[in-house]
Amino acid sequence: MALLKLVFLALVALSVGQEWRIVKKNIATIDIGVTFINPFVGYTAATENGSGPAIFKSQDGGHTWTTVNVTSFGLDILLMDIDAAGDAVVVSSEAGELYSADGGKSFHLSVGGGLSQSVRHVGSTPTNHKFAVTGDYTARHKDGVALSVDSGRTFTAYDASLFTEARYGAFPTETAWYVAAGEWPQSPQPGPSDDDDGGLSPRQAAFLQRKSQIFNRAGRLAYRPGQPLESLSDDAAGGNGTYCAQLSKSTDGGITWKTIFAENHSFYFNGIDCSPADPNHCCAVGEGFAQPPVPSTEPGARIHCTRDGGATWNRTYWNPETASGAFSLMEIRFANATEIWAAGSKIANFPSAMWVHSSDGGKTWTTSIPDHLLGTAAMSISMVSPSIGYSSLINSVTQQSDIAKYGGI
Repeated sequence: MALLKLVFLALVALSVGQEWRIVKKNIATIDIGVTFINPFVGYTAATENGSGPAIFKSQDGGHTWTTVNVTSFGLDILLMDIDAAGDAVVVSSEAGELYSADGGKSFHLSVGGGLSQSVRHVGSTPTNHKFAVTGDYTARHKDGVALSVDSGRTFTAYDASLFTEARYGAFPTETAWYVAAGEWPQSPQPGPSDDDDGGLSPRQAAFLQRKSQIFNRAGRLAYRPGQPLESLSDDAAGGNGTYCAQLSKSTDGGITWKTIFAENHSFYFNGIDCSPADPNHCCAVGEGFAQPPVPSTEPGARIHCTRDGGATWNRTYWNPETASGAFSLMEIRFANATEIWAAGSKIANFPSAMWVHSSDGGKTWTTSIPDHLLGTAAMSISMVSPSIGYSSLINSVTQQSDIAKYGGI
């Protein structure tokens, strides 16, 4: 039966064509994390206006989703990311972690951890017990990583020796860990009025602003090229007063760390990932914007790659901001040793979901901005194989979130 499903999926992909299309519309108010463990089974972590955090599971390739049971976590908590391996599922949030040990049938509060932007399983081959989250775990606010060796039940924090905010992580082996960090100088985007909440609580909106500079105070996509911000701030994303980008690496499972990339004034890092075939081959995405009063010195979206474990980094993709729009890249995933996908958006009067693809291990890239996805921005990506992938989208028109699929509907 499983073989027949795979054959059918391949035939559908050929008939429809290899492109990104929405497979599930209006799944939740805000959805910024999705993961699939095979072509059919996946999870997404979302927030529902009025009902709080929600975790959904699909068993048919993203067509239908069921709500799973979540321990009470508070109505105004923002879920940030999700990852799964076998029956273990771990969710990161701005208030700690949730875990499931039974394939999403039930979720419970984790012990330890904290404000986590991202979560990933440890090792190139997923196991069902080791997960690492990246974020802030003590009063220092620039910590790095918290590790779980018991499927998300408990976490232990490790300081990654950062001068800026920990954002995303990659853990290709049990000892080789990478943290992508950064921040930007400005306050949230201007507007809307105080009575327009964008479907989120003030707390949820405040933490959504930590995901990217493109969000406004209400948690809506609202980057305005060239429009000055209202004020500078030392709040959620701007303590250094300028753009900061840093990569830090541990080769001993989080005990010691070394900065392997540092740059100020131009951009901040978002997602990072490494090849399943080589822990020394990694790529990270970043973004900077031309917005006054402290514009990036080099505004645009970029991808930096290394093939020597971080000793050298080359910018192999560059999409500069122009008068017609800016560009954002949020997440990146290796599908195998050579196929890599990054997800983000072009931002003009309306956002447009954007994917960047490499078939040569990150040496060259092709940009895709589908016309039929105008009004959406891709926030996350999960690649099951080179021909099947999923992304969560925020739709600025409907003020809801969608799930997009690559490789046939």
